[in-house]
Amino acid sequence: MPFFQRNDQISLWYLDEGAASAPAILLIHGLSCSIHDWNWQVPFLLGIGYRVVTLDVRGHGRSSAPKPTPGIASWPGKDADPSIVDYYPQTCAYDAAALLDHLSIKSSIVVGHSQGDLIGYFLATSRPDLVCALVGVDPIHRWDNAVREANAPYFDDPAACIEKMIGFFSITYPPGSPAWQKAWHARRCREMDPDVFFALCWGGWGDEEFGLGRKEVAVATFGGKLACPRLTFGCDEEAVRVDREELPRGSEADEILIIGGKGHWIQQTADERFNMELERWLRKIKVSPASGAE
Repeated sequence: MPFFQRNDQISLWYLDEGAASAPAILLIHGLSCSIHDWNWQVPFLLGIGYRVVTLDVRGHGRSSAPKPTPGIASWPGKDADPSIVDYYPQTCAYDAAALLDHLSIKSSIVVGHSQGDLIGYFLATSRPDLVCALVGVDPIHRWDNAVREANAPYFDDPAACIEKMIGFFSITYPPGSPAWQKAWHARRCREMDPDVFFALCWGGWGDEEFGLGRKEVAVATFGGKLACPRLTFGCDEEAVRVDREELPRGSEADEILIIGGKGHWIQQTADERFNMELERWLRKIKVSPASGAE
């Protein structure tokens, strides 16, 4: 069974598909999601010759979701005691790095959606040896502290956080979004442990000092540290403004693409264009199977 035992507390469910010798792509889903959010990309990427690794981030899908350690309100750090359970993107990034090391993947293309983009960005800047290209899909580090504090009531009651987030998701859907998608997203939120869901939200954007989903924290943490090319997809110009204006380019090959009118889950609602643009850019930076990638 494809589980990776990160430590005594956390076991990560993952799938490793494609030839071991092919260029590797790691796909990282967002809050409340799972490996299945990439079903629109996996067959396509395998079909053009990539090795595709997907994982359920801790707290999601089939990966472990133990209760967070009581009183954790700040990221405990890279070298924290493994008995401490937290759900910060930073810790999830080190989970992903450990999985890549376990699979003997020396260099990978990392694609992250929403909160998964926080994980991907932290992975690319903390373990640059593992990441040869970074793709962000509708980043959530676009909102500054003032906006985040205006949404502080999300954290008034852990038990109510799930329903509040489902309400937030409702504004991210494009006109005409199918009912099945909304039902799917709401139902999978409700099946999550409320304490784990709350900890994921707090670690992502609640914590004013370490929440990478806050613009100020993201810019301070990532700014000037990206050493690889970066492609950013956004649902509108506001979604990519921080990447465009406040996070320095990783290389001259960086691109920012707007796919408007398709909502937050661009990789699903505009999958054909998304896949086409992703393949084009990977060919451009010479990390495609056809270009003799590493």
